[in-house]
Order: sequence, then C-alpha cells, then structure tokens
Amino acid sequence: MNFIGEHLIYGVLGKSFVWISFAASLISTVLFLFHFSRKENPLGMIRGIARSFYLLHVVSIFAVIVVLYLLIFRHYFEYTYVWQYSSSTLPIKYIISCFWAGQEGSFLVWGVCQAVLGLFLIRKAGEWESPVMGIVSLSQVFVTSMLLGVSIFGYQIGSSPFTLLRETYAGQPGSIFGHPDYLQYLNDGNGLNPLLENIWMTIHPPILFIGYALALVPFAYAIAALMKKDYQGWIRPSMPWVLLSLTFLGAGILLGGAWAYVSLTFGGFWAWDPVENSSLVPWLTLVAALHFIIISRRQHFGLLFAFLFSLLSYILVLYATFLTRSGVLSETSAHSFGDNGLTAQLLVYLLFFLTLVIVLFGMNITKIIDRKKDEILSKEFWMFIGSLIIALAAFQIIFTTSIPVFNKVLGTHLAPPTDNVAFYNRWQMPYALLVAVFIGFSQFLNYSSNRLKEALKKLALPAILALLASLPFLISGIVTQPAFVLFLYFILLGFFAIIANIIFKTSFPGNTGALIAHLGFIIFLLGTLITFSNSRVISTNTSRYDMGNEKSNAENLMLVKNDTLYMAGFYVTYVNKSRSGNTTFYRVDFLRMKEGKLKQQFSLYPSVNVHPRMGAVYNPATRHYPLIDYYTYIAQVGEGPDYIVIKAIMNPFINVLWAGALLLVFGLTYSTLRRLRLRRASV
Repeated sequence: MNFIGEHLIYGVLGKSFVWISFAASLISTVLFLFHFSRKENPLGMIRGIARSFYLLHVVSIFAVIVVLYLLIFRHYFEYTYVWQYSSSTLPIKYIISCFWAGQEGSFLVWGVCQAVLGLFLIRKAGEWESPVMGIVSLSQVFVTSMLLGVSIFGYQIGSSPFTLLRETYAGQPGSIFGHPDYLQYLNDGNGLNPLLENIWMTIHPPILFIGYALALVPFAYAIAALMKKDYQGWIRPSMPWVLLSLTFLGAGILLGGAWAYVSLTFGGFWAWDPVENSSLVPWLTLVAALHFIIISRRQHFGLLFAFLFSLLSYILVLYATFLTRSGVLSETSAHSFGDNGLTAQLLVYLLFFLTLVIVLFGMNITKIIDRKKDEILSKEFWMFIGSLIIALAAFQIIFTTSIPVFNKVLGTHLAPPTDNVAFYNRWQMPYALLVAVFIGFSQFLNYSSNRLKEALKKLALPAILALLASLPFLISGIVTQPAFVLFLYFILLGFFAIIANIIFKTSFPGNTGALIAHLGFIIFLLGTLITFSNSRVISTNTSRYDMGNEKSNAENLMLVKNDTLYMAGFYVTYVNKSRSGNTTFYRVDFLRMKEGKLKQQFSLYPSVNVHPRMGAVYNPATRHYPLIDYYTYIAQVGEGPDYIVIKAIMNPFINVLWAGALLLVFGLTYSTLRRLRLRRASV
C-alpha cells in the first residue's frame, strides 16, 4: 500500500545517520585501542584515522539530533516518537523538552554529551589519548546501539526514534492505518506529560546528562592507567573532570529538586524516590573519589580508593540508567520509564563495563595498595575517614533502592520502605552528622602530622561559638529532639570552623573553592534540619462542610468562592479563576487582621492542568519569604457550588537550604575553573 503524505525521507536519513554513528564509533574504538597496544611507529597514521572516524561519529550523531528536531518542530505525527511526546498546541519552550521525554531521546542526549567530551579529550589528553579515547568510543558504541532499532535472531537491539506510527501499531484491527490517507485522521499528537511542562524540565535533564557523561572521563583515565601500569600519572589530568562531573551532576540534582518543589504536591524538593536516589549515589561516590584523589596526590595515600571510586562512579551511572529505564522500578517510582524491550541490552552494557573493571582492577590491585603507615592526627586521615562515611551513605541508599532488583533476580519478597522520607532520613542523619564533624575538625589540621593540643586549641573558639549559636534554636523550640540538637551543634561547629579558617588560615587563597563548597554543604545541612523538623501542614477544614474522613478534614480547607476562612494566622479567600490553554489558575488571597481590618498580604495562584488524554495535574504555588515559604496546592475542584479544596504547608528555612546548595555548586565550579587554570599554566 502506498501511503499518502508521509515524510519518509527524514526517517531514512535519521536511521542512516544512527548506523553511521554506530559504525564509526566501533571502528574508532578498535583503532584507538590498537594504536595503544602497539608501541612502535609509524602508528601516527592509525591514530589519525581513529580521530577521523570519531569525528564522523560526532557529526553523524549531531545529524541525528537535527533530523529528530525537524520531525518534532514540523509536527510529523506519522513518527511514533513525535506523536507520543509532542502536540501542535505545545509552546516552543516545551517542545524542546519533547526531545528527551522518551527513552530514545534520552539516550541520544547522553550520547551527544559523551561525543563532545571526546573531542576535548582528543585535543587535551596528550599521551593518554589512545587508551582514554578507546574507552570513550567504546561507551559510545553501547549508547548508539540503543538507537538502532533492529531485530537480530529474535533479539531487539535498540529502539529507533524514527519508527513510523503505523509500524508500531501494525496489525491492530480497525485502526486508521489500513487507509492509505490515514494522515488526514491524525490531527495531533499525544502531547507532553503535563508534569514536564515546566521551565526546570527544559534545563534539568540535559544538565544531568552532561554530569553523567563527564563521569565517564575519570573512569576512562583510571582504566587507561591500569592498562598502562601508570598508577600515578592519571591523577592530575582526571581531577578537573571529577570536579566538572560533580558540578554538573550537583546542578542537575538541584534543578530536579526545584522542579519537584514547584510541580509536585508533597511540599518538598526531595522525596527519596528511587530515581532521585539513583542520580544522587554517583554524585556521592564522586565526592569520595575526589577526596581520595586529593589524598593520593599529596601523600600517595589512598590510591586504591581513588581508583576504586573513580571506576565505581561511572558503573553506578550505568546502574542508575538500568534502574530507571528497564522498568524494574515502575512499581516503586513515579519517575521511572517502563520496559520497552531494552532491559537485556542495558544489562549487557552494565555487565561489560563492570567485568572490565573487575578484571583490570584485580590484575593490578597488589601494585596500587599503599602500605604507608597512617598518621591519625593528619588532615588526609580524616578526609579518608570522611570519604568512607560518604561511601557508606551511598551504599545504604543504593542497597535499599535496589530491593526491587533483588526481588526480581533472587525471587525474594523484600518489602521496600513504606515511608521513604522517614526511613532514609533516619538512616542518613548519622552519616551527615559524622561528615559535618569531620569537616569542622579537619579545617584546623595540616597535611602529614599535627599536634593534638594545637588542633584542639584552634577548635576551641568554633566550639564555643557553635554552643552559643545553638541556644536561640533551643530556646525558641525550633529544634527540640535530642538527636536533632546534637546534629545542630555539629553543623554549627563545622560552620564556625570554616569561617575561622577563612579568617585566619594563610593558605585561604589557594583553597577558596573547597572552603565555599564545604560552607555550602554545612548551610545546606542546617536548612535541611530545620525545614524537615519544622515543616507542617497549616490548613485544616474550618468550613461547615465535611470532606468525608478525618485525614482530609485535618489537612485540607474547603473554600467556596468569595468565602473567607481562618487558617493559621491568615484569613484566606478563593477569589476567582482564569484559564490559559489546558490550565486553570485559582486565585487565593491570604489576609491578616490589622487594626480591626483584613489586609491582603499576598495572593497565590495554584493551578490545575487538565490534559485531554492524561487527566488532571495539580500544580502548587508558593509565596517565598527569606526564612519561610507558604506552599499551597489544589486538592479538589467543585463546580456547583464553585469551590476548591486546598492544602497549605509552611516550610521554614527552606531558602537557607537552597542557598547552601547553590553555594556548594558555586564552590565546585570555582574549584573546577581554578584547576583548569592551573593545568593550562603548567602546560
């Protein structure tokens, strides 16, 4: 049958570029590794050919992006990917998000990020180029294979973003695809999930994928070092890449938290969702890797762990990809993809690189174990212990997150935690407390050895200031639980230790980024402690209507239009509603009684996005003050009479939390730029 109006040339071009990209990455992998394995010349020509094929790979994968964007922007709904994730009514700023809304687009973004990094490595890696680029190209082979969309001996290899809709739904009786002019019935696409119609979701995924891609570089350097038997040379060139990966991964996680806060209705920025956890764990192990690298550079101590965690971080990136895209978390996470037939391929990708790590690490482990005697009262020793604590925290998170995997593989019936927030907070608090202690204590220690008396003397002033600063929190009742009181004291101890270090330490100019990052982390912990221990629902049903159960009456307030009801120091009024596209905004005024009159303090506009195919999505609205947020969302809408049911939450100190997170990312960025400047100066 000849179908009318299909734009087949785009699909042919897209698929062709995918295959060229895949083949070019495979050839460049072989040539780079062959060049590395041969010591004699003339092999410069082989490396030149490898570079040429890698450049072809990069050009081809960018061509795939161009073709897919053309399909999306021109609304060619005969293609499954375009129909599934876009629509003709979607604003352009959200059409961009359609690109990575599905698995195929996500793999493409990841592949492009890694491809661009390879270009930088070709220029900057020097003597490390061939082995490092061999590993980068090898990873690209696996990533681009996810886009092939072919079946070989009954096994599905990849999923193509250029599959036609009539091919996807072939054989369905009574479908429109039995008509040669079926496109006249295909007026629009399914559209983007309303939750993704948010500015943060146009930024969060690509930033996170850049962080994932950057984690490949220290991994490649570590593998190259094991292959070359050069156990120290890889440390210096890989360190800026570790910092870059931490910066982008941290920024990506932060942007994801911002999206959750303004789009989801649990009143927070982090719910310990399995998909959230799977992105956090590689960041934690990279933090540990960074500190082990610093230790091994200064004292040649901890080299084993520098290798281990640099390698493990990228393995955990691959594991996170497997968790979120295999469908194994579909019953425990709201963010995971369903299984689209790529589970086995994802597992092969993960196991291949894991096997490579185990073999090379096992062959070299005896040569990288440092038997140097530990100096307990030294900066590097406490950095080492603190890094191990971070690693333990990461292990606890990934172990619990992996319970569905254990159940599927081992046939067990372990139950994941029912209350994620309470469970993880209880487990992670001791780790965070210990890290805060080590940050504070290590501020006054030198590398190599120290005298205990002098270290304690330096720590005395921050310890006293932390005690004094804790008193207002205790007296006001902001922090009352004994565990929280202890946590608060050590957070403040770390804070004042860093401030004292900034004021008195002579080496401050060379350590600025680290001090800022540590200060940001301490402030983040302070905001987290106060926010989570004092966040509370301030709405309760003071109307004359019963909402059916005790929980709803205790946490929700029903507002009939133009009624004014009391709520936790405010009087609130549902004023009116307005519509924009699929979204209806409800104006809720918050008033206070002053001088016998109600005076408006602020208005919030929580909204409901009613998608024609995906149902209603409730978007919260927030009033930000320096030390407190008032967070409100619609729980229910009624038409006759015109009423809304709202839930309001008070979040104290949450902006302190955000400030700390931003300071942490800024410190990492500063450290990265400084490291890059130092490297250029040395060259």
